[in-house]
Amino acid sequence: MNTRMYHDLEAQLEEEIWELGEDAAHTLPLDSNLAEEKAQKAWDLIPEPKHKWGITGVTLHQYVQILNYNSHMQRSVELLNEEILDLEGAGYRIIHAEPYIQMAETLLHQSKPVLAHKYLKKAYSIGSARAFRDQPKLYLKMAKSKALDEQDILLQFTALDVNAKLLSDLKDD
Repeated sequence: MNTRMYHDLEAQLEEEIWELGEDAAHTLPLDSNLAEEKAQKAWDLIPEPKHKWGITGVTLHQYVQILNYNSHMQRSVELLNEEILDLEGAGYRIIHAEPYIQMAETLLHQSKPVLAHKYLKKAYSIGSARAFRDQPKLYLKMAKSKALDEQDILLQFTALDVNAKLLSDLKDD
């Protein structure tokens, strides 16, 4: 099975999208609404079909992180569903587990550990432990587990989320 090839946008447009993404990242957490506006604008600049461009993945994943930060998880789920459906329907070998991991994280934000587990297992089937090297250890543990203690998972995830926000706040000070 072939691997999907992504295309470059016109350099000026790609640079504009990239800069908006950078601005959004630097704006968070000081002004999370402005960060979301910038990420949305970057996303909107990507022409249809959105999932054929090289810059799409990084732009979408940054946008989803900002949406989750602002508790707009339903929009994150919609965007990630579109990406996953595109990946699975394109007929190419899937080599990036990131959309599945982000979907699982978003579902954990929504207190849906069983559904998150399904996406983490899929991510593991795509990239094994390598897919989780830059992720919290909890995600790999969940991906490899056969049974879940839902309450324990949610407690661990909540602790991760709180710690991540504290670290982000400390870094900005």
